[in-house]
Amino acid sequence: MVANKKIYSLRASLCCKCPSCGKGVIYSGLLDVRDKCKCCGLNLKDHDSGDGPAFFAMFIVGIIITFAAGFVEIFFEVSMVFHMFLWTPLIIILSIWLLRVIKSYLIYTEYHHNILGTNKKNDL
Repeated sequence: MVANKKIYSLRASLCCKCPSCGKGVIYSGLLDVRDKCKCCGLNLKDHDSGDGPAFFAMFIVGIIITFAAGFVEIFFEVSMVFHMFLWTPLIIILSIWLLRVIKSYLIYTEYHHNILGTNKKNDL
């Protein structure tokens, strides 16, 4: 039973789905959280992930890019212009994708651990 919840939380986070029903998308834009889920009506506006996703995304992307750039520099000895054109778009794409996934996961965990105290069957 616990393993199923872990798989569901990972799937819901990677797909940016609603923590309650797992069907509705939680984002209305690139990183803007919807007010309510379109499928089940869950109030998503109150779930605030704060600065956590930004910290984790910067930390993870920084480690990945640092090691990858070091590997490319040591084994291929490319110019700095090549590094600039290779790593800049990769940093932007990875950061935005990780921000979405981590923010979704933190909203999911807030909901399932009942941080706001509003997870009653009547509210859904």
